[in-house]
Amino acid sequence: MVSQHGLLSVDMLRTLLFLSIMAIASSSLFSLLSNKTDAKEIERHIDNITALAQAHYSKGVMTTQCLAQPSIDINQLDIDAYDYLGLYDVSYDSVSPARPHSVTVRFTFTFPNKAHAISRYLTPSHHDGMSFYYQRPLDYQLVDFQHLDRATGCIK
Repeated sequence: MVSQHGLLSVDMLRTLLFLSIMAIASSSLFSLLSNKTDAKEIERHIDNITALAQAHYSKGVMTTQCLAQPSIDINQLDIDAYDYLGLYDVSYDSVSPARPHSVTVRFTFTFPNKAHAISRYLTPSHHDGMSFYYQRPLDYQLVDFQHLDRATGCIK
């Protein structure tokens, strides 16, 4: 509405101010929700990698009858190592002849601006720079009738 003097009315100015504030607020809210969604997707992928690594370890133990296993590579798992946010990698905390006790999944952001925006919503075991490390226990229980030869790390 234009008053008699050609100026916008106070009500029109309030409406424009309100719409501007809402546009800024909705943009910020969308960005926040998008970052939280991306963080959940990263951690869901990490959980999937961890489950596949644990299954891979169990299968290796059943095949070799040894708790000590060679190092693991993400390419041995049936899962993508890359997505639109970064790169995933997986490893055991130790390799033969020691028995591993945990699986570590590393996620490294591809884009620094995404790392800054999303990292506050991630819950890694630790991180350095753009890499975030998730360490999960690797639990393999021997069946009651099985015994471990401590010298070889293999099941007797």
